[in-house]
Amino acid sequence: MKKGLISCLLLLTAFCIPALSHATPGIMKKFIARYPDTEKSQLASCRTCHLPALENCLNGYALLLKENGLDFSAIEQTDADGDGIASIDEIRVLQLPGSQAQADEVFLFTNRIGAITFNHEKHSLGDAYLSKGKCANCHGPETFPRQFDDNQSWQPVAHPLCKGCHKESGSDKAPKKCFDCHDKKNRRLPE
Repeated sequence: MKKGLISCLLLLTAFCIPALSHATPGIMKKFIARYPDTEKSQLASCRTCHLPALENCLNGYALLLKENGLDFSAIEQTDADGDGIASIDEIRVLQLPGSQAQADEVFLFTNRIGAITFNHEKHSLGDAYLSKGKCANCHGPETFPRQFDDNQSWQPVAHPLCKGCHKESGSDKAPKKCFDCHDKKNRRLPE
C-alpha cells in the first residue's frame, strides 16, 4: 500500500510540477524581452506578479495581465497597485508595478505621529511572527485591506491588531511603545 502511494505521488510530481514550473519562467522571459532593462533588477523575480497576492496567488498587475491575454502593452497605462503611478512608469524606474512596496514588500506608512516602516514579507512569512503566512490574520473586512490608501488613517485598525500581536508574541524584540514603531523624525504634517 505504502509503495503504491509513493509511486502515485512520484508520478503526479513528474507530470504536474514541470508544467507548473515552466509557466512562470516563460512569462518572466516574455516580460524581460518586452522590458530588457529589468533583467538584472528586482523585477526579474516572482514578486513582480505574485506579491502581494490578491487572488489565486496573483497581484493586481498579474491579474490585469491575465485578463488581457498576457499583452503587456495593453496594461502599461493602468495603475495595477493603486498608488497613482502607471505600471509602465514604475517598470521604467525598476519599481514593482503590482505592489505599493518599493522593494521586498517593505511599506512606509506615513502619519502625523511618525512614519512606520513595515516589512510585510517578514511579518507574513517569518518564523518569529504570529501570522505564519495566514493572510486572514491581518487582512479582512474589519482589518487591513490588501491594498491601502495612505491618505486614510489606519490607527483604529493598526493599534489593536499590531499592539495585540506584539504583546501576544511574548518576544522582547516586539515593539511595545509608540516610538518603537513610529519614527517621530518622519512625520506627515497636517494639510
